[in-house]
This record gives sequence, structure tokens and C-alpha cells, in this order.
Amino acid sequence: MPKKTLIAIGAGVLSAFAATAFLSQAPGALMLVYFADLPLFLAGFGLGPQSMVISGAVGFMAAGLIGGGIAAGVFGMTQVLPAWLVVRQYLLQRPQGSSGAADGADTVGAAVEWYPIGNILCWLTMLAAAALVAGTMAAMGGAEGLSVLVSTNLENLLQAMAPQWEPDHLARMVGIMTPMFPGAIGVSWIIMTIVNATLAQGLMVKWGSAQRPSPAYIDLELPQWISWPMIAAALLALMGSGEMEYTGRNLAMILAVPFFFLGLAVVHTWARRKAHTTMMLVAFYLILVMSGWATLFVTGIGIIELWNGLRRYMDGPLNDND
Repeated sequence: MPKKTLIAIGAGVLSAFAATAFLSQAPGALMLVYFADLPLFLAGFGLGPQSMVISGAVGFMAAGLIGGGIAAGVFGMTQVLPAWLVVRQYLLQRPQGSSGAADGADTVGAAVEWYPIGNILCWLTMLAAAALVAGTMAAMGGAEGLSVLVSTNLENLLQAMAPQWEPDHLARMVGIMTPMFPGAIGVSWIIMTIVNATLAQGLMVKWGSAQRPSPAYIDLELPQWISWPMIAAALLALMGSGEMEYTGRNLAMILAVPFFFLGLAVVHTWARRKAHTTMMLVAFYLILVMSGWATLFVTGIGIIELWNGLRRYMDGPLNDND
């Protein structure tokens, strides 16, 4: 068996073990779930999309052997599918200057045009949004809506994790978490997928096995079409009622992710044209971590950037040093 195939198989098994490690209830095993798709990205970015497909298939079967059919299904949807989507699009290329080239594509030299990372981010976000819509439709098919289903499961989960809590305290916590819980899960899933993909690309570059040069994330651009799902979700949240309003609110939260990252690119572009860039960015991220309003502000900057282009009004050369 070729070495390339053996590595792909090993990556799939490792990914499945990480994804199902929490079943052992060992301390810290749950943290491995967050990095379960890292081996899949390593196989894909280092060996190509076909190797990633092999890794995904092996991981799917291994997850089924370890945790059963449900574990295999969850692994396929949350690890294999997004990794396949990102790897496939990330390694797409065409001769530079070809007709129909996407706006904002990364270029290398004067020969190759790579698929834009902004488009990949948007498709990944749409995948999370589609999962939420599917969950909403499935919940509406039963006697309970999605919000009731989330509330009930949260109550059971928190009761199992903290049996010492008083019923009133438990009810308050469920009431706080339920309104934005599906959106928070979708956002965290998108972010961890991005983190794993970025780590994998960095390792491949370090090891000299990357099939694509790392893109300049500060030059991130988004396709215009991502505005329409965001507008639709916002209208649903504002004008809908009951389960429709609940779904719209959480959809808007998920669909805001690309705009947040675009806003970060604008902030970095602005900071790199000022003195003491590092100090400014450290202060900015401290504020971002401590304030939810700062997150909304950055997302708003991203929306304005897409619609009006803030970065084109920023004068001065980039400052790579303080």
C-alpha cells in the first residue's frame, strides 16, 4: 500500500479517536473533540483532496465502530463534510487572468489564481446555517419547536452536570442560554473549523509540504451574495414570531461570522498603518474579549466594508514593525 494512503488512513483513525474520546469520560477528553478535524486538514492540505476523502471515509467507519451509528453520523456531518468542503475549495486553482475568475482571489507570482478564502468562509457559514434550518424543520415536524427542544435538552444536560443546583438557579441558567444557544454552537463550530484549517496549513508550510502558499488574511474579501442570507435572517428575526423569530435570530448570529472576520481585516489594515501596531492590536483584542459590544462593532465594520469599502479610504503604507 502506498505511503500516501497509509498516512491518510492513519489521519482518519486519529480524527475518529479524537472525535469520540469524550465517550471514555476521561478528564480532558472533551477538549480533543475541538481538534478532531485537524488530522483531516493535515491529510488534505499536505496530500490533496483525494487523501482527505480517504481519511474521512476511514474516520467515518472508525467512529461507527467506536460509538455506533449516531457517532458516525455526527462525525460525518461535523468533521468530514466541512473538512472536505474547505480542502476542495482551498486547493482549487486556475491560470491567472482566466475569464470568470472570482473577485478577491489570492495570486502567486503571475501564473496561478487560487480560490478566495473569503468565499470558502462564506460557504462554510452557509453549511452551518443550513444545519440550523434543517434542525428547525425537523423540530417543527414534531410536537415541539426548536426552542422548546433546546430548552429541554439544556435543562437535562445542566442537571446532569450540576445536580447540586437549586431548581430556580437551573431555570435561570436555561433561560439565559436557550435564546442564542443554536447560534452559539454554530459560531463555535465555524471558528474551530477555521482554527484547525489554519493550524494545518501552518504546519504544512513549516514542514515544506503545503500545496498552496498561505493566503494573506489581512486582504480578506467576501462575495457580495453573502449579504442576502444575512438580510433575510435579520428580517426573519425582526418580523417573525415564535419559532420563526427564534430561528432568524440564531441564523443571523451564524451568518454574521464572515462579516466579523472581514471587520477584523479592516482593523488590522488600519492598525498596520499606524505607529505601535502591536500594542494597538493587543489592546484591541483585550477589549474584544471583554466586551460583547466590541464584537458587534467589528461585525458592523465588516458590513460597511463589504457594502462601501472602508479599506480603500485608508492612506499610508503598511507598517510591519512598531
